[in-house]
Amino acid sequence: MRFPKTLQDFQARFPDEEACWGALRRARWPRGFECPRCQGRRSSWIATRRLEQCAACRYQCSVTAGTVFHRTRVPLRTWFWAIFFLGRHKKGISALQLQRDTGLGSYETAWTMLHKLRSALRPRAAHRLTGDVEADETYVGGYRPGQVGRGLGKTGVAVAVETRGDTAGATRLAVVPHASTQELTSFVRGVIDAREARVHTDGWQAYAELARQGVVHRPRIQGHGPRARKILPWAHTVISNLKTWLRGTFHGVSPKHLPRYLDEFVYRFDRRWREDELGGFVLRRAAHAAPLPYRILTAEAAG
Repeated sequence: MRFPKTLQDFQARFPDEEACWGALRRARWPRGFECPRCQGRRSSWIATRRLEQCAACRYQCSVTAGTVFHRTRVPLRTWFWAIFFLGRHKKGISALQLQRDTGLGSYETAWTMLHKLRSALRPRAAHRLTGDVEADETYVGGYRPGQVGRGLGKTGVAVAVETRGDTAGATRLAVVPHASTQELTSFVRGVIDAREARVHTDGWQAYAELARQGVVHRPRIQGHGPRARKILPWAHTVISNLKTWLRGTFHGVSPKHLPRYLDEFVYRFDRRWREDELGGFVLRRAAHAAPLPYRILTAEAAG
């Protein structure tokens, strides 16, 4: 569906809650209602309770049930504002800024909403990287006392990006707490189509296992400075953009929740030529993503 691109367009398209509920219904069932219980295609709308009632089995369900919006107490129009700002701001939006822009009563609510939306942006496992793929690793975050060695207590992030001549294709990012051989090779094998990809890395021995695992691996001694950027130019571009984005928009993030920030970055990067459509993309993802209860969100273990 076409999502608003300007504030005036948003006000006209979504003037009230009913307009938002109608848009969410169309996003969730673009081909018409489908009963979660019997797959019936006919229903009636119970406006007073905002429920769909299946004409075949009379099962009643909410448009928000089983989605990112499951059991939300926040008005749906506020959620739509969050989607609008997430999609229209090229560098995303922080929870503090969302709270200020929407008038939400607490930072915690804004933070939770954004993380629930990010949970819908995870790359689809079936979409594998192909062709020439650069793989590298980096570290993000600040120094933590008591940590020594590679990364100095920062959080390891693995990077893989397709090269398409003068530009980059799709990219993938993942947290790798120790940047070990097992973590890095598992990441690479998990994001590429091994039959269609040629993986380029630096000469670090952590990647040497790839060839023994059936991956076409082309390592090169990287060195430092200009040569490093020449060997893996797009991996270094992604890394630089990621760090700038994390510092500039969020002023740093918790390692505990870093995976979802990486998912948002990847989602934006892979759709950078279609920025005007991001709002609609995010709404459709949110309408089909599984719920992320607050208790699970806050209980997640850090990597």
